[in-house]
Amino acid sequence: MEKINLFLMDMSEDGTTTGVTRYMETLLRGLSACPDIEVCWIRLVHSRSKLIHRLERVGTHLEYMIPLPLSMEPILTESYWNNKYNSVVFHIIEHLFASKSNVILHTHTLNLIDLALYIRSKVDCKIITHLHCIPWKGLYNRNPEHFNRLYKLAYVHPSSETDLELVLSDWEHRSYTLADRLICVTQCGADFVRKGVAGALPPTDIIPNGMDDFYEKRTVSRKKDKLIRLVYVGALSPGKGLPFILEALRGVKQRGYDNIQLRIAGSGHPRFVDSLASQYCDLDVRFLGLLPFDKLKEVYQNSDIGVIASLQEQASYVALEMSMFGLAVITTAVDGLDEMFTDGVTALKVGVTFSAEDGLKVDVKMLEDKLIELIEDKKKRHRLGYNARRMYLEKLTLEQMTERTVSIYRQLI
Repeated sequence: MEKINLFLMDMSEDGTTTGVTRYMETLLRGLSACPDIEVCWIRLVHSRSKLIHRLERVGTHLEYMIPLPLSMEPILTESYWNNKYNSVVFHIIEHLFASKSNVILHTHTLNLIDLALYIRSKVDCKIITHLHCIPWKGLYNRNPEHFNRLYKLAYVHPSSETDLELVLSDWEHRSYTLADRLICVTQCGADFVRKGVAGALPPTDIIPNGMDDFYEKRTVSRKKDKLIRLVYVGALSPGKGLPFILEALRGVKQRGYDNIQLRIAGSGHPRFVDSLASQYCDLDVRFLGLLPFDKLKEVYQNSDIGVIASLQEQASYVALEMSMFGLAVITTAVDGLDEMFTDGVTALKVGVTFSAEDGLKVDVKMLEDKLIELIEDKKKRHRLGYNARRMYLEKLTLEQMTERTVSIYRQLI
């Protein structure tokens, strides 16, 4: 079998963990079992302390950390500086491609397409664009007004003309059209690209995220306190919908259910977190902060219901984790979450609402009703958790994700 020289490429903020970095770390564990694939992870990192590029071996793969400029605006918006930066990066990593054949550049950040194209102009290689997140949907946190305008175009008044407006930049368009292969983590992601790009696209594959199996049968002994433990995991940001969960929890309490505790694992802007803690101080809410996975695993194992209220989500690792641990899940019926779960079988789904005045919101009343439904029905919690665990084993394991991804690598060479 021919050796493949694989270069994984992504861009990240130093000290942060995102769904993309989770994917990269997970994929690397899967690829470690493939002796015919030599892997180098090229990490372009935005940092105020890491200012010198560094190459090191980590386990079975190489990692090359390269600092990004402190100001990224010229790199992203001006072709002259973009080309200058790409030439500098290539000068740093050029020796990695010497005498190599069967080279694949697997890019995981859309704005790295121009660097990948620069490398392809110098090296015989293939480019894969991996679509983890739909860019315009990330505007919910950064620019709500722009998000609402695009949401209306996409869902309220859709047409072939308005679909084209959802691709926000030239480099995003190049990522979809100039790669040799496109991998999407959801069908809705593939549909977005197909509708939003005029012209030919490369062959496109849909590969859901997978993860290792960390499941252990629950052995935590429960006190007979009848406490129902809810868990929320993820970034504490508006787009993840935590305020809607807290509002629904208050409604549940007002309807006579006092035996509810919500544990929140994740980090966010201190002002946002403090505001939530102050506003909902009447509820039994525990802010646990950012937890290492060993601690998070204990939280999952000692919880009754997982709650996800994201307003946009392509391939949620939190949803994967909750399913893998066999938790009963209540989730919003959006994007990849809607694709992943079957209502009433593997999770209970909650709708979202949209108006010009209020924008996109979770249906809080429906979320209240779903919470009460699971609080009252222990058998349903167990059935949903069992089915979610079975779904994970059938579709979402690390082995399945790795096998399908490696198959594409081998097709390309």
